[in-house]
Amino acid sequence: MKRYIFLLTVVLTVPLFAQDPSWHQVPKDDLLGNRGEIAGTLLTTTNEDTMLGIIQRPETDESVLYLKMLACKRLATHGTKDAIPVLVAQLDKEVEGFFARYALETISGSEVDTALCEAVKKLTRPEAIAGVLSTLGVRKNPASAATAKEFLKHDNPDVAQAAGFAYAATGGEGAIEFFTQKNLDVKFADSGFLLAKELADAGKKDLAIKVYDALAIADIQPHQKESAAYWGILVRDLDGIPKLVEQLNSDNPKLFEFALKAGRELPAGEAVTKAMIEQLDKQTDVVRLSLLIRAIGDRTDAESKATSLEVVTLLAKSATNADVRIAAIDALRNIGAASVLPVLIDNANQAGSPAVATAAKEALSNLPGKEVDVAIVALLEKGNTAQRITAIHLIEDRRIQTAFSLLKESLQDIDMGVRRAALEALGQVSPTDDLPVLLEVLADVDDAEEVKVILNVLKAACTRMPRDIATEKVIGLLDRSESMVVKMACLELLKEIGGAKALQTVEGFAWSDSPELVDKATAMFGMWRAPDDIELVAAASLKFLKESKDTRHKVRVIRGYRRLAQQFNMSEERRIAICNDIMEIADRDEERLLVFEVYASHPSLKMLGLAMQHIDNTAFAETVAKSAVTICERLQGKDPQIVDAMKKVIEKSKDDQIKAKAKIVLDRQ
Repeated sequence: MKRYIFLLTVVLTVPLFAQDPSWHQVPKDDLLGNRGEIAGTLLTTTNEDTMLGIIQRPETDESVLYLKMLACKRLATHGTKDAIPVLVAQLDKEVEGFFARYALETISGSEVDTALCEAVKKLTRPEAIAGVLSTLGVRKNPASAATAKEFLKHDNPDVAQAAGFAYAATGGEGAIEFFTQKNLDVKFADSGFLLAKELADAGKKDLAIKVYDALAIADIQPHQKESAAYWGILVRDLDGIPKLVEQLNSDNPKLFEFALKAGRELPAGEAVTKAMIEQLDKQTDVVRLSLLIRAIGDRTDAESKATSLEVVTLLAKSATNADVRIAAIDALRNIGAASVLPVLIDNANQAGSPAVATAAKEALSNLPGKEVDVAIVALLEKGNTAQRITAIHLIEDRRIQTAFSLLKESLQDIDMGVRRAALEALGQVSPTDDLPVLLEVLADVDDAEEVKVILNVLKAACTRMPRDIATEKVIGLLDRSESMVVKMACLELLKEIGGAKALQTVEGFAWSDSPELVDKATAMFGMWRAPDDIELVAAASLKFLKESKDTRHKVRVIRGYRRLAQQFNMSEERRIAICNDIMEIADRDEERLLVFEVYASHPSLKMLGLAMQHIDNTAFAETVAKSAVTICERLQGKDPQIVDAMKKVIEKSKDDQIKAKAKIVLDRQ
């Protein structure tokens, strides 16, 4: 029995037949014992007598209703014609009738339809009548059409509407007269759509057209009439072009929108596209014209693209209205052809219309096809300055690696804009093993601003190569270059690459005779990125602090050394050791005060004790007080050390805010 209860808990998490408002979930405890065992059996049994026996039980409490539901659910897949009388007998009941219809919908055989048609005439509850009519509609037996027709004029609107559904699903050609009448009641409109679809699916296109056209002029809801007009176009295929043109010129904006949708979906080929193009000159409203242009651009079969290319290109080139031009540009992005590049590039350089320029740049980045890439590269070779810059940006966006050599040549261009664009693009199109080539580019650049650009490119390239190879290549350039700008760029690259060899090289320049290189190398100590190198950086920094006579750079290195303790993961003992080094080595209180930021950033009772050792030093007192309060605010629990510290802060500090915070901490203790 436990196994059955487990199965039921799974089933009961979601109420089955939730669409029926009278259904309620059954508490799990109500299905213990014998009823729980029965429920478990119903989940797996194929014995029809067992299922029918449950359905015929007289009880109506919720746990039994649940068992009846399970039985009907099982009959839906395992029931036979022998179950029909029992199920039909339930149809006029509020809850059991719903379950019975669920089973009857899927039991095979015309006997079910005959029984339902006889039963529906005897039912008393309108809800039950409507439910059975819906079931007849789902089953789609043409023999049920006459019964469904009898209820079309029923006084209850729900019954009549269900009869309309059943009649549309079963009546076939015989139902056309009813659903094409001029005064069709609005409640039958959706069923009319069902009939039209059934006819179209059966290959009776002309009859489907008759229904759709009647619905389009019937006195029903506007959205239903518009939808009927749309389907009336689509069901005609290419013969729907005249209707399409008619709707494109309609004063009804919704009909116009549905026509655009139909125009996108009608069969491929030039006929539809040509008809839509012919309507461009007839559109006086800018919004409509723009929407029509975009719809034309969405027809992307080969014949449609060939038909629309010329006219859409002309609009993108000469339209005076920005919205119309943008629509044409967007259409060209879908039509896609290398021939549109000059027009799009001219638009991309429209200084007076940022929206047009943005649309053109997006189109250029997304134009499909290798032939477009070829045309972009050709433009870089032969275009004017503005076109070449645009071409370079496109090469970068589209990652056109075949343009790598041309980009390198562009680094020698007389125009600075071309050179800068080429530098930025190189990082995106260079092969992963082309770091040496990029380093040679750096070797030939001596302008500080251009070095910044190529440096960003090289940083990305270095991360794509194995660390030892990248380090070797950069050190090679560093050793042979005579340019100070290049040397300092190499030191920055080594900082990005990381590793013992890179750090060793940078450390060597910290002892250089060149003030510029010492300045750069010591700056790199404080900016080192690789967490794995932190102990090596700490050792190099401490060596410089102890042995260098360079007072100015020692200040910088102390600050970088303190950064290691504050920002990187390490043991508390190691963090404290660095702080003690700074306290001992620093020549100025200004640097020693930085240590208290480390204490506050990593709160513990030990850090609190280290900070409070300096509370009596007037130069440090306020900083100590602030750090101590910050530490104690973050510490959990109560401790005598916290109490003593806060009392001393209140005694020594002259900052009222700090003293107030200390009192709050004390009140927690």
